[in-house]
Amino acid sequence: MALEWDPIIFINLILCIIILALGYLIFKKCGEKLPLYVGIAFGLFGVSHAATLAGLKVPLTLPLIVIRTFAYLLVIYALYMYLKENILQKEARQAWVDFFRVETGQQAGENNEKE
Repeated sequence: MALEWDPIIFINLILCIIILALGYLIFKKCGEKLPLYVGIAFGLFGVSHAATLAGLKVPLTLPLIVIRTFAYLLVIYALYMYLKENILQKEARQAWVDFFRVETGQQAGENNEKE
């Protein structure tokens, strides 16, 4: 096992570590899962970069493919859940708007200003 110095892979590893740390910190501060999932995914990408720098790319090809695939799937899942949550929030907000329109007798497009 010989170290294989590649500045691009090294920079990618450093950036993955930073994104992992930021994702975790944002999750702890705000409680949102999207940054955590993205951070974990980049942490997994970092494992792949570290293995490459450690000269383990060839002997660990199959496990690295699985790790990177899982990382991509985690990002896809996180974005899907975020989209689903936003659509649900938008629908709930619109339901409240429609409810209050019915309660106040206001038609769509009307506003509360009197001329």
